[in-house]
Amino acid sequence: MVRGYTPRDFRDILKIEKEAFSPQNPAYDLFIYLSHSTDLLVADIGGNVIGYISVMDMNDSSKIISFAVKKEFQGHGVGSMLMDEAIKRCIERGKKSIMLEVRVSNERAQKLYKKKGFKVIDVLPGYYRDGEDAYLMVLNLEAI
Repeated sequence: MVRGYTPRDFRDILKIEKEAFSPQNPAYDLFIYLSHSTDLLVADIGGNVIGYISVMDMNDSSKIISFAVKKEFQGHGVGSMLMDEAIKRCIERGKKSIMLEVRVSNERAQKLYKKKGFKVIDVLPGYYRDGEDAYLMVLNLEAI
């Protein structure tokens, strides 16, 4: 089930964030998502959060600021369900596009994004802290 974030989800999202991204300060990152997200959605199975997506609106577009699924649930459609709900909500809010950045090496995520209609529009050199480049991808919601 995909639903909106509630405060009881904080610890589960924190664990997913640590597993997926190894951030220096995951609690601060989550605070940023909570402070700036228009939508923070979670995938919930039996009261356990197994994935999340954080979306921030910016004028007539939206940006996915974080998106992750627990490793043991990857490849089972959880990310696809989260993405579908985020896209649906952006359309309902009248947004024209959604953008995101993804590591050049993260082919699994790129495959999902391309399946949903995202297109690579630019390469962002040295985007990540470790120096890896990112692809800037955009989904044109007016074409859906």
